[in-house]
Amino acid sequence: MNKIAHLVGDLGRGGAERFVVDLCNELAEKRGNEVYLISLCDNDPETTFVNEISDKVNYASFYKSPGFSMEVLLELTNWLVAEKMDVVHSHLNSLEYLLLYRLKRTKTKFFHTIHSTAEAECPGRFLKFLRKNLYKRNLIRPIVVSKDGSESFRKYYKLENEIIIENGRPFLTRTAEYPSLLNKYKGAPNTFLLVHVGRIIKVKNQRLLIEAVQQFNAAEEQKCRLLIVGDVRDEPLYQKLLELTAGDHHIEFLGGKDNIVDYLSIADFFCLSSFYEGMPISLIEALSVGCISICTPVGGIKNMIDHQVTGFLSKDEGLDNYYQAIREAVFYADKPKIRDNSKNIFRSTYHIGASERKHSQTYNP
Repeated sequence: MNKIAHLVGDLGRGGAERFVVDLCNELAEKRGNEVYLISLCDNDPETTFVNEISDKVNYASFYKSPGFSMEVLLELTNWLVAEKMDVVHSHLNSLEYLLLYRLKRTKTKFFHTIHSTAEAECPGRFLKFLRKNLYKRNLIRPIVVSKDGSESFRKYYKLENEIIIENGRPFLTRTAEYPSLLNKYKGAPNTFLLVHVGRIIKVKNQRLLIEAVQQFNAAEEQKCRLLIVGDVRDEPLYQKLLELTAGDHHIEFLGGKDNIVDYLSIADFFCLSSFYEGMPISLIEALSVGCISICTPVGGIKNMIDHQVTGFLSKDEGLDNYYQAIREAVFYADKPKIRDNSKNIFRSTYHIGASERKHSQTYNP
């Protein structure tokens, strides 16, 4: 029996958290795996992915409060020692909670996935020094999710021992809400439906998307209708975006949704205008249903989207160039080809099964 534990701070609705749940669920389907998903903090079923954990996955929480907790560090260490894990894999900011266990257990294999840039995930000097030494000595093996992430890791840590494993998602199933959404949002003639999926935070750069759509609608006879799906994490920013869209009936904020696949399935285009992305789960979801993507060329996105092949990339993060990318996409002659290519690249590269196989091969070379 191969005992595998994945450790994360919490299961809030973010791309990395979404991926951890999916990967644990997929690993648990493989004979011989005993999979544990460990959350440092408690998870509210209404606002997290905790209810999407498979019954085959062992879930545990240590109910950590905000900030560092020595008590949780000790409790987790004792728990892991008692369980005698074969593999322990941390994500995001949970790595430091494994340090005592790393000293105690020499047979366990340790991994950590960097889901963003190395600098953004670990900005402090002391933590950078600590992690670099762990990575350098292969005490914890670093995993990145894209070629861009690999470049970030090498530049920041001055090391070259990272492993690249792309994120993934399972095939998504439409819900019973799909027909009503189709009727509600696709009824307007001579209109393109755009969907953005992302939390309202600065890095997602929703302002650029909104201004580009407004510029398009001011210039073109055919209009774009934009649905913005995502939880509000930055209230002052959200208020500014509301002011920007006041009176604009073509743009609507929908808040967080569980049935993202329904919105991507009815949309003509999926839009990401971020300042930076590691390997966005929302983009993988768009590829899976053949929703044509229009993105800024940042982070892992530029490794995922081949312009005019699997989607469209703006030349940079400027307003005029993102507007031009929208215009190019909506008037592109062979959109069915883009949709087919998107679904094909999802099946070959970004399905959770492909990611699980690479992780399993890394755990047991």
